[in-house]
Amino acid sequence: MKTKLLFAVAASFLSVLSFSQKKKNKEMAVYAEKKGNDYYLIRLQEDKPVPNVYVYSNGVTKPYKNYTDLKDIVMDFPGMMTSNNSTKEEMVSVMKKGDKFYEITTQRKDPKNFEKTIITVYEIFQGQKRIVEEYDTIYDLAGSPYKDAIFID
Repeated sequence: MKTKLLFAVAASFLSVLSFSQKKKNKEMAVYAEKKGNDYYLIRLQEDKPVPNVYVYSNGVTKPYKNYTDLKDIVMDFPGMMTSNNSTKEEMVSVMKKGDKFYEITTQRKDPKNFEKTIITVYEIFQGQKRIVEEYDTIYDLAGSPYKDAIFID
């Protein structure tokens, strides 16, 4: 049941991805989790049923594992399932731009409606978070300087 729900959410993200992006092999960030000093990034790739998983560590993003089944990703990152029906703030991506580091989070006003999502960009400096921007929809973010954290070439 939970896997079906994740597939439904993944399909909605892919539809937004295909609407927003024209080229193939682009990815869309859907979930991120911090473990220690590393960030684990889950990204959907168009026309691929299983998301790609990366680790961001010491300023470098590299592939983490090559998963062949969504169930294995959910086992390694169980927070991904609860974030789909949550109204609390969830991290979806990170971004380094110049000498600044950002965390991008989403918070759904209505867990059943993807379009009612607030996206917040935080600057992280010396362990402190500061809100830089807030966007009312993913479409607003698509035109911002932080879009590359969600829509990855």
